[in-house]
Amino acid sequence: MSAAHALVGQVAIALAIVAVVWSVGLLVTRRSPGTLYLVNLLWVFLAVAVAALMGAGTLVSGSPLHDPLHLVYGLLALGILPGTMLFASGRDARGRTIVGAVGAIVLLILLARLFQTGG
Repeated sequence: MSAAHALVGQVAIALAIVAVVWSVGLLVTRRSPGTLYLVNLLWVFLAVAVAALMGAGTLVSGSPLHDPLHLVYGLLALGILPGTMLFASGRDARGRTIVGAVGAIVLLILLARLFQTGG
């Protein structure tokens, strides 16, 4: 795993932690997610996408994959936020917050597994 790929992955984890804490805070305070919350989720997704592109580049360049599950977890992590947003659409504010919190927690778990399988 390249150092830049690992660094972007760490940034994604930090942003995902912010998303989880923010989501849980919204649930506890019964507040609706605002624009900044959605912007944070966008940054999390962008960090995951950049890490995925860098990882794909590393794989294509001939670096061996230490654990095939790393690829599986990477694809799942890349798809979790768009899937969460799709699942949350059409729900009331409380429902979107719950779905967002679950998606952020699942993403954080997947990112942790990515680091465990990465090498």
